[in-house]
Amino acid sequence: MKIFVLSLLDSTERRKNVSSLLNEYQLDFEFLDGIDGRKKDPILLAQYDEQAFIYNYGRKAAMGELGCYASHMLAWQKCVELNEPIIVFEDDFRLKQGVHQAFDECKEVINDFHFIRLEDGNIKPQYQVKVQNGMTVFNYLKVPQCATCYAISPVAARKLLVKSNKIAFPVDVFIRNVWVHQQPIFSLEPFFVTTGTDVSIIGDRKRNQKKSLFTRLMCIGYKIRNITFNLGTQALFFVQNKYQARR
Repeated sequence: MKIFVLSLLDSTERRKNVSSLLNEYQLDFEFLDGIDGRKKDPILLAQYDEQAFIYNYGRKAAMGELGCYASHMLAWQKCVELNEPIIVFEDDFRLKQGVHQAFDECKEVINDFHFIRLEDGNIKPQYQVKVQNGMTVFNYLKVPQCATCYAISPVAARKLLVKSNKIAFPVDVFIRNVWVHQQPIFSLEPFFVTTGTDVSIIGDRKRNQKKSLFTRLMCIGYKIRNITFNLGTQALFFVQNKYQARR
């Protein structure tokens, strides 16, 4: 699978570190120039649904968050354009020995599962769906945040793009809200990619923004909706996976 690294064109130090690391592991890749939301591009701002973002996430978006979302959309569009699965990295990560096996196994199963997280993260409820060559595919019942590294097929890319005409979440929170896009999120373990330690360039993401009583109540309502709909969708995915496993 082709590897694409999302990175701002002027992030020279990050690009230097990425190139050094991927070359060290002899992994071919291409940079995909990201979108800098801090420049407040009017087309990007037109996609931003501020009210829905506040209700979903309890605060306004940082401009860097909008750029991050739009950058991942470029990767999904690239996947659809190529009509083949790809691996997507953000430009702050670390690798471990064994990453080649993980990517090779991912290539074998990506067209069965369509979206596979390849990064380590917080432990979340999940269940096993497949074991192959010492690696295990899990389906998340609660998807972790972050989108540092994942494999995606054109099937999943189209689903995410269709539901991204308006930006109402940070991109990783959008991905974890499976009820919105109806794409199950899987992982392939053990993990050989971890998130890096560079300072985020997204910007201030504090949640202490002042909100009216009405807005606070709407945030609670949206949170209950998202939790309920995610639980229902995950239950449906669970039944589908168990049915397919028995065929």
